[in-house]
Amino acid sequence: MKLTLDPMPVLRQAKADEVTMRFNQMAAARTHTDQAYAQKRAWAEVCDARLQPEAELRGMTVLELAAAILAKPDTVAARELQRVQLLRRIAASTTPAELNAIAVSDI
Repeated sequence: MKLTLDPMPVLRQAKADEVTMRFNQMAAARTHTDQAYAQKRAWAEVCDARLQPEAELRGMTVLELAAAILAKPDTVAARELQRVQLLRRIAASTTPAELNAIAVSDI
């Protein structure tokens, strides 16, 4: 009886762990910025008066600043979408070469 083991599940998991680690490093480096953007986005959705100081700094009204904030892409959501897309590519990989072609360093 010959036993053949498929290395792909372990290789896929290692690549997925690498992706998650890289995204965690990126998120840690941007914690304050991500939190500030999320807070401003929440305030912009209701035109909260707490946007007033920044609006004055930028020479605009709170309504104009709120519109500008909401027009920007949600960087945290975009980063998470990128992470999930990479994880899907990893899950679909059938050979070590396909996994190696997923360049985590380019994230």
